[in-house]
Amino acid sequence: MNSLSHFLRRLGRYQTILLLLLVTFACWQCANPIAPTGGPRDEQPPRVDSLRSTPNLQTNFYPATIQLTFDEWIKLEQANQQVVISPPLQGYKVSLKGKSVIVDFGDQDTLRENVTYVIQFGEAVKDLTESNPAENLRFVFSTGPYIDSLEVQGQVIDAYTSEPVEGALVMLYDNLADSVFRTEKPFYFGRTNEEGLFLISNLRAGNYKLTALKDGDANYRYNQASEAIAFFSEPINVTTDSVSPISLRLFQETIPLKIADVDSSVWGRLKLVFNRKPLQDLTLRSDVSYLQAMEVDSMLFWYQTDSPWNLYANSDTLLSDTIRVPAASVDAASRKLPPLALKPLPGAATQSVTLSFNRPVQSIDTALVFLRQDTLLDKIPFRWEVDTTKHRQFLLQNNWQPRANYELSLYPGAVTDYWGVTNTDTLSKKWIGGDPKRLGNLSISFSTNDSTATYFVRLLIKGKPPVALFSLNGERAYNRQFKALPPGEYVVEVIEDTNQNQQWDTGNYSNKQQPERIVIRPLEALRANWDLEATVDLADLFQD
Repeated sequence: MNSLSHFLRRLGRYQTILLLLLVTFACWQCANPIAPTGGPRDEQPPRVDSLRSTPNLQTNFYPATIQLTFDEWIKLEQANQQVVISPPLQGYKVSLKGKSVIVDFGDQDTLRENVTYVIQFGEAVKDLTESNPAENLRFVFSTGPYIDSLEVQGQVIDAYTSEPVEGALVMLYDNLADSVFRTEKPFYFGRTNEEGLFLISNLRAGNYKLTALKDGDANYRYNQASEAIAFFSEPINVTTDSVSPISLRLFQETIPLKIADVDSSVWGRLKLVFNRKPLQDLTLRSDVSYLQAMEVDSMLFWYQTDSPWNLYANSDTLLSDTIRVPAASVDAASRKLPPLALKPLPGAATQSVTLSFNRPVQSIDTALVFLRQDTLLDKIPFRWEVDTTKHRQFLLQNNWQPRANYELSLYPGAVTDYWGVTNTDTLSKKWIGGDPKRLGNLSISFSTNDSTATYFVRLLIKGKPPVALFSLNGERAYNRQFKALPPGEYVVEVIEDTNQNQQWDTGNYSNKQQPERIVIRPLEALRANWDLEATVDLADLFQD
């Protein structure tokens, strides 16, 4: 009996110890919140508990600290970048304590009299479980008897596509210097929503420089070439009267042109790869003559010398380089040119067929070229047209008959390349004449009320290279005809070509140059065996 009593007393002590351990563990869990696992996904952002937080929208307020307490456990990320006070203050600290964010101003004398301050937290405050940021988290107070209530609103769109830009910073500066965009944080700022719309509120009256930025490093400054920017050309005047909605066109400046790669491994050919597509700002000269052709982001050069030579490349955007092309190898294998070959032809043709060779062609002996239709043995006539911009393409033209079978034969010696080498084998290709009933015709009428304006137009079908490129100037009305087009959804890109260089030019902040205006207009779908007429009012497209 005594042994049983002793056992039960010992068991009671163990239970007490176990209970104490459980209570200690539970208290530790409460003091150290962790993200729970399992259960439904938390999609709700943290919300301010107004009953336990410093009241918002106070006047005659000189706080030493501001406390915002939330309805759930939170975390604070990149507070030094995300939390911005307008007008700017120095020396404040932002910290996390439990479920609360504390803004400590330190010395109260840093707050100016009769000024409305706006604290914007960006995406610094997030819930602990799923990192959902608190939405539109702002704290507003005034050291004077009233809170400033003026506003600036508008929209930020992509300068090329005209699509709304989400998440762009829109910033106001009371410092009107041109360099302020690069050196200072904004006096006031807002951020665009998914429709590109912005609203900056609680402003005081004054003149402000207005800019927008797709901020790549979250420092509220334009300091990277890859960042997209927009700016209003003149300071805006914010008064007691409402400011009209403002439209900003966001663009990326032309990055400095650089040579990313040089390939001279193939005899007689030099390939330069650039960090972007070279445009009119590239100037080339060399010690020897050559042929050149542009590709997407590279240039090909074909040359005939065995000696070393230099190519000098210069650009208005800081590129200045000398490319040393080495002497040709004495190894016969390395000097050997690949056999001439034709690249695949399209499966059907209506007016012309493009013959694309694998290297530059100097001439074609038409006496050694035979074009036959179906099973006929007689040679049928054709016309050649050389593509002088690519040097490797010929345009074969004829009145191709619908659904007829064609075979082209280029017998040995018919083709002479840039180095005087001829084909030693017969080159043959076959195709089928296209059916005009499967194609459509397009007529576009353009009109404008300004005959001095110049427009550059690109007609293209979605996902494919342009069908046509042309300029419009000197008239008030224009008509363009396009025959035998494949069915599809066509769009017209119209550029207000202010410098008449037949391309779209982006903007430049330092030069106060806005990007050229461009409008992309979809046309009615073109159907097979159909004549489509479209009208484009240029004055309406580019109305101010």
